[in-house]
Amino acid sequence: MKPIRFSAGLLAALILGFNSPAQAELPVTVTFGAALHTFDDGHNLDSEVLPVAAVEYRFDSNWAGQLAYSWGEAEADDSGEDVDIENWQLGIAYYFAPGESLHPYLGFGGGELSKEFSNSDKAQTQANVGAGFRYYLGDHWNWQADARLLHSFSDSDNDIALTVAIAYDFAEPPAPVVPEAVPETDSDGDGVVDSLDECPDTPAGVQVDERGCPVPVIRIASIKLKVNFAFDSHVVEEHYFQNLEELADFLKRFADIQIELEGHTDSRGAEDYNLGLSERRAEAVRQVLVDEYGIAAGRLLPRGYGESRPVASNDTEEGRAENRRVVASLELEYEE
Repeated sequence: MKPIRFSAGLLAALILGFNSPAQAELPVTVTFGAALHTFDDGHNLDSEVLPVAAVEYRFDSNWAGQLAYSWGEAEADDSGEDVDIENWQLGIAYYFAPGESLHPYLGFGGGELSKEFSNSDKAQTQANVGAGFRYYLGDHWNWQADARLLHSFSDSDNDIALTVAIAYDFAEPPAPVVPEAVPETDSDGDGVVDSLDECPDTPAGVQVDERGCPVPVIRIASIKLKVNFAFDSHVVEEHYFQNLEELADFLKRFADIQIELEGHTDSRGAEDYNLGLSERRAEAVRQVLVDEYGIAAGRLLPRGYGESRPVASNDTEEGRAENRRVVASLELEYEE
């Protein structure tokens, strides 16, 4: 049977054919390098480094078909003549760790070794088995190292081929897998997802900040008190107790504030006497707040102003009645 022969030109044309624009995205890798062939003694050939070219077609991420061709001259042991060598191998490779920079693989297949002496030709059918790896330098370029045992069936010769090569992969790299975004939950519906919400269970309709906590609402609270007194008296009449209770509730709500109780009189009587009377009136109001409503005495600041601050005319009985008073007022801002 006439041996099958491959020429370097034929393999080169096959490789270059994959470089057309129409084939640019095929899962094809072309390889060029050098292979150290160590021949069995039965070949009567010295070891030789031969150029090698190969084409690989990836069926999927693990399996690939491989066609390799090496050629050159090796020296005969006995005669020293140069022997033309051609070797082609067709096989299958299984890649481990697809998608990584380092792609180790196992390979096996078969082919033919052709030897052309000056007066004869000889071809031997071979089987091969081996392993190797590709190390990717980027999306396309990679280094390849391959070790093969080549067994000739006719003469039971066992050769070894060690290959180092550089390769170009025409396949486009797979697009990175982007995990599908899972929408985060917003249990209280305040617009801030649960993973960032520092204030869960915010009531509906409440404005929140970037932490999911309610935005403080600035509010103003105010209270006014007015207690009038009979002429020359500092007795708090009972019908003013409801007003005093409202002030006490306000002070309990805002437990860290103090309030001034201003005592006043009309203009009848000596000025010094009126000053003392106004102080007694302010003190009387404080005492009711302490005794009846439990407000701490230190939060109440009684102060007498005598007749110095009238709010009505002291020329009429109505005006003088209006001036005999204790008043208090407070306005404050608070967050809610």
